Amino acid sequence: MKLKTTPYLCAALVAGLLAMTACSTSSGRHPEAIGAATASAAAVGGTTSYLVTLVKKAPALVSVGDTFTYELTATAQMDVADTFIVDTLPPGATYVGSEPAAVQDGNKLTWQLNNLARGETKAIQVTVKADREGELANCATVSAIPRVCVSTMVGKAQLALQKTGPEMVPLGQNVIYTVTVLNTGSTVARNVVVTDPVPEGFSSTNGENELRFELGDLAAGASKTLPITLRADKRGRICNKALADSSNAGKAEAEACTTVVQAGVKIEKKTENAELFINRAASYEIVVSNPGDVDLTGVVVTDTAAPETVIATAEGATVNGQTATWNLDTLRAGEKKNLAVKILSKVPGSFCDTASVTCAQGLQDSAQACTVWKGVTGLLLEMVDDPDPIQVGEVSQYTVRVTNQGSTIPISELNIVATLPAELEVVPGTVSDGGVVNGQTITWPTIPTVGPKASVVRIYTAKAVKAGDARSKVAITTAVRKEPIEKTESTTVY
Repeated sequence: MKLKTTPYLCAALVAGLLAMTACSTSSGRHPEAIGAATASAAAVGGTTSYLVTLVKKAPALVSVGDTFTYELTATAQMDVADTFIVDTLPPGATYVGSEPAAVQDGNKLTWQLNNLARGETKAIQVTVKADREGELANCATVSAIPRVCVSTMVGKAQLALQKTGPEMVPLGQNVIYTVTVLNTGSTVARNVVVTDPVPEGFSSTNGENELRFELGDLAAGASKTLPITLRADKRGRICNKALADSSNAGKAEAEACTTVVQAGVKIEKKTENAELFINRAASYEIVVSNPGDVDLTGVVVTDTAAPETVIATAEGATVNGQTATWNLDTLRAGEKKNLAVKILSKVPGSFCDTASVTCAQGLQDSAQACTVWKGVTGLLLEMVDDPDPIQVGEVSQYTVRVTNQGSTIPISELNIVATLPAELEVVPGTVSDGGVVNGQTITWPTIPTVGPKASVVRIYTAKAVKAGDARSKVAITTAVRKEPIEKTESTTVY
């Protein structure tokens, strides 16, 4: 028997579906029978392009009872859809199986390949059994429709907002915030607007209640940074919220909070020694405090004595000449510290002592307290009668002398008053220096000042009118000695 290989080629075009048939025979002496076919359609421009090529390979010779495998290979020449391969088994062959599995309907085997991309290849292995002697003519068809695809990326714009600023600022200073609006989406954000309402406790440069920034479009992944400057007008924690809006990217908001503080330093100085005698030390209390909201650093307190005085003691301080210095370093908010200094003067006068405080934050304050140091006056009051004794009808001259025995300060407002006893009477016209006689009393005009070591003399003459121990008296007062100093002179009248 003569064996031969006969190829079969069939093509069909039905309702826009492209079908092609690949046929093969298994007989003869050739080692392998190959059938090939293509599915095609008219393309734009009148050219012809193949959609899918189908190649079928099967053994050329098998024996009755043999199980053998043939292969179907489909290759897409362009993008196609709804791709089907149908293989019809000839009489004398029994279907054993395939990879991938086929949908079997009698002697018809169907594989649904669906979409194939240009150049993509699908291979099918079919196993059958030869049931009888003779030629097994086996044909397969492929069908597909053109598939044209276009891709459009659909993006989404999305706004995000960030706001940063200082955690703490002094009252009255500017607060600078940084607002950054970002488009974290994959397409352009349209008509982006950022607003920043000015919160209570802050004020804007131009007095606006709301700051507004129209940024227009913002590309995907892009950002825009805005500086926002406000003034801190109120103490406390104030939060500032910014808002971002757009026509297609939604809204976003961000908030930054700042504590507005007031730094402060105060110094007070007081003394209970408003007046002292010279060579005595006046005690001063210094109180330095932090009435503000933040700790102060680098705190230094100094106390400067007047040039006429000296620092007697200043506990905890470094004394250099007329200045005592305390290095307190840190003074916490609300904290007070008490310091003490003693100042001594060897000369009379009103002298003031000044305390000052400074700190690293640039704040400072000062306070002053004064003491009047008084000199010690040594007053000597003398009264002399001449002559003594006298007879009734005779006269005696009385000399009153007031001496300032002090060496440093004058006597102010010296007043002299003489009183005569009943045994004597003033001889008219004998009272010196404008003294005024009123009965038994002589009053001299006030002497404004008597210098150190200086004396004042007042004289009058008295006549004896009756016998006895005539005790004349003189009294003086000064601006600082309100209690009279008295002197009595005894004259014997016989």
